[in-house]
Amino acid sequence: MSRTTSRREFRVQTRMRGGYDGAMMHDVQLQVAATGAMVWAQTFSDHDQALQFEEQVEDDLDHLDAEAFRSKYGVPSTT
Repeated sequence: MSRTTSRREFRVQTRMRGGYDGAMMHDVQLQVAATGAMVWAQTFSDHDQALQFEEQVEDDLDHLDAEAFRSKYGVPSTT
């Protein structure tokens, strides 16, 4: 039985935006690949933390099947 990764269903996008007092905020967003609809976003004020989280999600997209990925990241099955 072939195992399909979550990459077919989801993608990760990052956005930078201004925050309070001139700080930069880094949003790591999980999106539905087919539509671009946002599933969730995680916001970081620290660039390195955002990058580390993005890399973790990207790795999981490549290695976890859809059920395991949804469970780990709290993605409803209706998404």
